Formats: sequence, C-alpha cells, structure tokens
Amino acid sequence: MQKKSFLTRGKHRYATLVGAIFIIFAIIGIITVTVFTFNLTGRIFDNSSQKEEFESFLLPVVMLDPPPFEKPENLDELFLLQSSMWSTLLTKDRSAYAKDDFGYLLVPSSDIEASALALYGPDVKLNHQTFGDFEVSYLYDEELKVYHVPMVGQSATYTPKVTKIEDKGDYYVLTVGYVPPGNLWTQTVNGQMIEPEPTKYMQYNLKKYKGGYYLESMQDVQESSSPAQGIPVQQ
Repeated sequence: MQKKSFLTRGKHRYATLVGAIFIIFAIIGIITVTVFTFNLTGRIFDNSSQKEEFESFLLPVVMLDPPPFEKPENLDELFLLQSSMWSTLLTKDRSAYAKDDFGYLLVPSSDIEASALALYGPDVKLNHQTFGDFEVSYLYDEELKVYHVPMVGQSATYTPKVTKIEDKGDYYVLTVGYVPPGNLWTQTVNGQMIEPEPTKYMQYNLKKYKGGYYLESMQDVQESSSPAQGIPVQQ
C-alpha cells in the first residue's frame, strides 16, 4: 500500500514538473513572438532611411521639375543630360576631378552616361552637347569627351520629400512631395524654424532589377489618392 502511495506521489510530482516545463516554454514562446512582432512593426514604420535613400536618388530629377512621362527616353534630351549631370555631381567625389585654367571641373562624359544608366535605365541614350545660358554654361569638349563644369550652384526649383512607399512586386511606387526652396516664411516670429511643406505631389514608379532600381515613369497624383503621410506599406 505504501509502495502504491509512493508511486502515485511520484507520478504527481513528475506530472507537475512536466506541466511547469510546458508553462515555462509557453511563456518563452509568448515573449519571443511579442519581441519579434515589436521589432517587425518597428521596421515597418521606421523606414526613414529608405525614404532618405529615395529622396537622394530623385533629387536630380525633382530639382528640375520635369513634366509627367511614361518612359524616360521620351523626356527632353537637354533635361536628360542636365539631370544626369547633376546626378553625377551629387553622387561623385568632385574633388577627384581635374580643373581647367578657369577653375572649371572636367567631368568625363562617361561618368554622366553611367549616371544616366543608374537613374533612367538602359534605354536612355544621351546626346552630348554644350548647354546652359549666358550666365552659366556647361561646355562640352567633343575631342576630349569631357564637360567643363562651372563651380556654380544650381538653383533647385524643388526638393523631394517621399511621403509614401508602396512595394508592388517589380516596382516601388512612391508618392513624392515637392518642397519649394526655403524662404523667410519658414521662420516664426520667435525664431523657431518650420520645415516647409510640399506644394504638390507626384507619383514616381521605380522599376526594380537585381541589385537596384531605376526611374521608369512619373505621373500626377490623383485627388482620390491623396498621399498618406507617414503610413508606409510593408516592404
């Protein structure tokens, strides 16, 4: 009888131990799922670095305020050349370029073609030529295949502010706000600086490829699909 009682108590202790172990693993599982969910949510909503990456990529385009287009090769050839030039100047180490006797940077046309490829994809072909106006000119040397680029800043009509990112398979669809240049109205009476808000929005469609993306088209944002500030779609 005592032996039976002892075995019964042993079984109860074993069952209690097993139950405790299951409870511990269940708690660990709940904690793990909670932490994973929290981290995943954080990654979804904290995509500021990706927005900055897209804004830097689109700056040479947005700053020149092009019209909507279905294919980049349909854009004006001077716009393609100028935006590719500024993509080069904004992404390359300008101190590595030689200078002519007038202090102009000597930028190889091959660098500008590489920027056009990265920006617009393989179907865009640049027509190299001198461009600019009486005050600022970008002189092309056909023999040396270089541009003489003046050390003068380009006045940007707008700067981009990405407000929404949609991952649609082969494309990134971006809602991009056009922020005008800063002015006195960005400072309050108390001296507090206020970030200027976009004055219009456009939709940019970036075609993905292995290792990157390029700009394929751009169109107006329809009134029925106004930009959703700060609500990115899960990547």
